[in-house]
Order: sequence, then structure tokens, then C-alpha cells
Amino acid sequence: MKTGRLLKFQRPRGEVQAYLYREDGQYHASMYMYPAERGRAGELLPTISGPSETAVEAAVRAWVDEHYPR
Repeated sequence: MKTGRLLKFQRPRGEVQAYLYREDGQYHASMYMYPAERGRAGELLPTISGPSETAVEAAVRAWVDEHYPR
């Protein structure tokens, strides 16, 4: 099991969650979209990777704002 941080972004279409973790010297963020409608499965979104946690978090926030605006 990986240890990391979970970021949650509330959007009109649902909630985007990004799990940030470190593996093999790189930082990664696995992202999922959970629709507002109950009973629907979460959708796997792209994984973002980079050399630092700060850079990956910034990239996640920019991606979410671009693809799922408030």
C-alpha cells in the first residue's frame, strides 16, 4: 500500500480526487472523477508525474481547473 495525500476538488459535475504519492524516486498523482449522481462508478483520469511533489500538485490543480471548471 502506498502512502501519500488525497486532494479533493468539488465541481458542478462531481468530485475530482487526486492521490499524490512517491514511487521509485518520482512523484505521481492518480486522479478520479466521482459523478454527482449516486450509484455511478468513478472514472479514472490521467496520471500526472514529475520530479517534485510541489510540481505535481501544481500540475494537478491546473489540469482540474482546465477540464472541470468551477
